[in-house]
Amino acid sequence: MKLQVALDLLEPTVAIDLAKKLCDANAVDIVEAGTPLIKSAGIMIVSALKVTCPGKEVMADLKTMDVGALEARMAIKAGADLLSVLGAAADETIRDFVREAESLGAKSVVDMIGVKDPISRTGELIGKGIRPSYVGLHLGIDVQVSRGLSIDELINEAVEVKRRFNINVAIAGGINENVAPKLRDKDLDIVVVGRAITQASEPVTAAKNLRRLLGID
Repeated sequence: MKLQVALDLLEPTVAIDLAKKLCDANAVDIVEAGTPLIKSAGIMIVSALKVTCPGKEVMADLKTMDVGALEARMAIKAGADLLSVLGAAADETIRDFVREAESLGAKSVVDMIGVKDPISRTGELIGKGIRPSYVGLHLGIDVQVSRGLSIDELINEAVEVKRRFNINVAIAGGINENVAPKLRDKDLDIVVVGRAITQASEPVTAAKNLRRLLGID
């Protein structure tokens, strides 16, 4: 299991400073340039994070919906090790994205945010010969706020996707110190944490505590 910090920030200097602290302390395994950060700072923020954290993987949360190969190539050229395409995108877009990432030596993540039945959608893609590096089970912030949903159902879906399709799984959405122990023995591959680290008074301490609760350290 790896811990990924989602830097869903708007100010690049703040994001870089936080990434450096977390990476220098070896508190995270993957540093994510969140979608808001990429939109605010541009794709070259990925390059900056790669320089800041040379021993860590950097993820570009593109949430690609069209021109899959082009966006994948753009992010990988900037230094991304992992990159995301939306599960709600057309099959052709996802196929091109996954193929381009694989051909360039990067890892693709199909993000199931907004997909009502992620298990069925994963089955559809694999049935059509589209097999990404990871499937991302993701409960969006807007849904958490408006409906107050827990992530218990999301955890069950993540476990089922991994079991049924023997594929790597990432999980994201409202994960904090209360949720982390529920994931400890679930054999998931990436746990993505945003606000519980980035908005903590002591982000490095928060990240290390999450690692302990997840059973990583």
